[in-house]
Amino acid sequence: MNQPPCLALNAWTFPKELPVAEQLAACAQAGFGGLELVVGTDGPLQFDATIVAWRDIRTAAAASGVAITSLASAAFFQAHFASAEDAARRLAFDRTLRLLDGAALVGAASVVVIPAVVGRAADAKPQASYGDALRRTHDALATLRVEAERRGVNLAIENVWNRFLLSPVEAADLVDRVNSPNVGWCLDTGNVLVCGYPDDWIRTLGGRLLHVHVKDYDLNRPGRDGFVPLGEGSVDWPAVRRALHEVNYRGPLVFEGSGQPEEIIERMKRLFGSES
Repeated sequence: MNQPPCLALNAWTFPKELPVAEQLAACAQAGFGGLELVVGTDGPLQFDATIVAWRDIRTAAAASGVAITSLASAAFFQAHFASAEDAARRLAFDRTLRLLDGAALVGAASVVVIPAVVGRAADAKPQASYGDALRRTHDALATLRVEAERRGVNLAIENVWNRFLLSPVEAADLVDRVNSPNVGWCLDTGNVLVCGYPDDWIRTLGGRLLHVHVKDYDLNRPGRDGFVPLGEGSVDWPAVRRALHEVNYRGPLVFEGSGQPEEIIERMKRLFGSES
């Protein structure tokens, strides 16, 4: 990474009902170069947002000097490509199309997707079989790749606590089988630490890495309590920096989590500096 990275903030850091224009203003005031929008079934930005609303966001972003880096949604935990019901799978597909449309309208490079949930962290029984999840995910992405390419937007698969795609080799293989320059990976450095190592994932994914979520996690504090402020957990940040440099990563670094924006960006600058 020879150029300074775009340091960005995910909108979940802000109060749930904060309007997007105010999110952008807060990012600009703190010194962030980008904002990852969150789209949901409630809140200031929803799946049924109009073209006018998306264009207003693009105008507000330009005025603030903060780029819209990406779109994300937690709704994929409720309806995803491997859901048991046909209607839920169709809903996940339709929502992905809406996210792609929105990203194209605001000039965002990527849509972050959670393609399937085999089980959540506390689930004693699976929601879907691993094999069905893998097959349905591939089938959905093989169709959606055409829509992503048409819009010039990336689909970035994120590693979350969904008991699915647990290996960087498996993740790379899925991306290769979909075989599109617009389908790749969103690596979450904190999420991955319970079953792998961020720098190993980065090197294995290589050019398939399209997006990075920056989080820290303390392995001595299992469960959700393990997520800690940047630099206070178990992530080997120098190793992450080296790996990103080795694979020539040029995308944004997006913080996802709680905290004060001014403190978060100072921590990000200390971790990544101007030569990350």
